[in-house]
Amino acid sequence: MRRFRKHQSRGPFVNSELYAGWCDWCGQEHQVTDPDHLGSMLETLLSRDASVNFYMWHGGSTFGLNTGASLADDPSDGIVFSPQSYDYNAPASEPGDVRLDKYWAIRNVTEKHFPGNKMPVPRDSKKLGGITLNPHQSGLLTDQIGPDSFLLFSFLPHKMEELGVFEGMVAYQHEVKTPLEGVSMSVLGVHDRAYVLVDGTFVQVVKREEDTVSFTITAYKTITILVENMGYINYGRHMKDYATQYKGIRNVTINKSVWTQWSHYKIDVRNPQLFDKPREIPGRVHGMPGKVNGKQLLPNGPAVYTDTVNLERGQLMDTFINITQSWSKGYLIVNGIMIGRYWPDAGPQFTHYIPGVWLKKGANTITLIELQSQEAAPDSVYFTNTPYIDGPFNPKA
Repeated sequence: MRRFRKHQSRGPFVNSELYAGWCDWCGQEHQVTDPDHLGSMLETLLSRDASVNFYMWHGGSTFGLNTGASLADDPSDGIVFSPQSYDYNAPASEPGDVRLDKYWAIRNVTEKHFPGNKMPVPRDSKKLGGITLNPHQSGLLTDQIGPDSFLLFSFLPHKMEELGVFEGMVAYQHEVKTPLEGVSMSVLGVHDRAYVLVDGTFVQVVKREEDTVSFTITAYKTITILVENMGYINYGRHMKDYATQYKGIRNVTINKSVWTQWSHYKIDVRNPQLFDKPREIPGRVHGMPGKVNGKQLLPNGPAVYTDTVNLERGQLMDTFINITQSWSKGYLIVNGIMIGRYWPDAGPQFTHYIPGVWLKKGANTITLIELQSQEAAPDSVYFTNTPYIDGPFNPKA
C-alpha cells in the first residue's frame, strides 16, 4: 500500500490486476500458482478496504490466429509464442469449470469480509469424449500456389506486411533457370518459421532463431519457401520495433550470394474448402525429405488432413480435441472455424477446447493443416472430456 501511495497519493485503493494464475508459452512448463498465496494477497487487500479485479478470474481460449508473442527472458533466445489455450490456471478453467482449490481460497476470504454468501458451488459442465478420429491426407498447401493467390513478382523477397498479409502464411517461389547441384542455401531474417521445398520435395525447416544455418540443396525447377506468421508481440516497447515484429524473410542466399527473382503468393490457412476435394498426392521428384526434431518431414511439404465424425443431438456438448505427438505443428479447423494453432512438438498444450455450439447434428468436418511431420499411429487425434495442457515441453522445437 505504501508503494501504491507513492504513485497515487489520493483516491481509493484499487488493484486492477490481482494475478490469479499466469500465462503459458509454447515450449515451456505449464504455469501453476499457489492458491494459498492468492488467498493471502486477497486478504491483505480486503483488510485494507481495497478494491480488487482478478486477472484472470476465468481462463479462456485465443481462437483463430490471434495468439501473440513476447520477448524471451533471455533476449538471445529471441521471442516466445503463446499457445492457443489461455486457461491461465485461473479459478474458472478454460471451459468454465471451477478449480476448487483457488475457488475456496478466494471464497473463504470474501465470506469473512462479506458474510452471508450461500451460493452453491457451480458444477462442471458435461463434456463429449471417447471419439477417435482418422484424418486422411486430402491436399497440400502448395496446391494454392497459382494465379488466384499471386501477390507480386519482385527482384528481392518482400516482407508480409509489405504484401498486405498480416496472418497465416506467404509462399516465396523462385523458378530455377540453371540447375543448382549441391549448392549451399540460407534463408535469412526468417520471421517466424520457414518451410523449404526444392522441386516439390520438403527439405528443410528454418526456425526464427536459426536463420543463419545453411543447408545443401539440388534444384532443377523451383525453390519454394512457405513462411509462417506465428503471432505478433502484443505488449511492451517492441510492439513498435519493426525489425523485431515484421513477418516474412529478408533474403535468400545461394553459395553466399543473394538470390533474386521471387514470386509471392498468399497461402490461406483459414479456408478448409480449398482442400475438401480428394486428390492424388504426387510422388517426389527427386531426393529425400529432411528431418525436424528427429521426425521425417512430410515428403511433399505441409499437407491438409480431414475427417468427418457424425454426432447425435445429445452429443452436442463442449469437448476437447487431443492432438498427440504423432503430429508436429499446424492448424486445427472444426466445421470451417479456425480453432487455432497446435504444436505438440513444443508442448505443453495438447488438447484444444471446442465449444459445443460449434458442433452440429450429423456430419462434422475436422481439418488439420500439418506443417512438418505426421506419423501414423492409433488414437493420434481424438475427442476427450479431459483437458491436457500440462504435458511435456521442448523449448527447442
